[in-house]
Amino acid sequence: MERYLKKRPTRRPSHPGEILKNLWLDELGYSQSYFAELLVEASGGLSKKSTLQTKLNEVISGKRAMSADFAVLISKVLKSSPKMWMNLQIQLDIWEAENRAA
Repeated sequence: MERYLKKRPTRRPSHPGEILKNLWLDELGYSQSYFAELLVEASGGLSKKSTLQTKLNEVISGKRAMSADFAVLISKVLKSSPKMWMNLQIQLDIWEAENRAA
């Protein structure tokens, strides 16, 4: 039986923060500050706006990876799936690991 190996993508996958900003926040007309307020509401007030705004900015700028907790909060606000956000991060992490190992 032949084995079929999936070709490694040559293009770097988009960071989840790029997707969040370009396909969600920009399209909805949300500023990072306003979205941070929505994240505070989604957290039930357990997180401070300044903390979430910093985290949001770092994710959007690609300086921080998408965490499972943050994916859940974002999903609550945007009515999306936390698995989608985590899959985006996993694809990027795998691509970067394969490039380091190549």
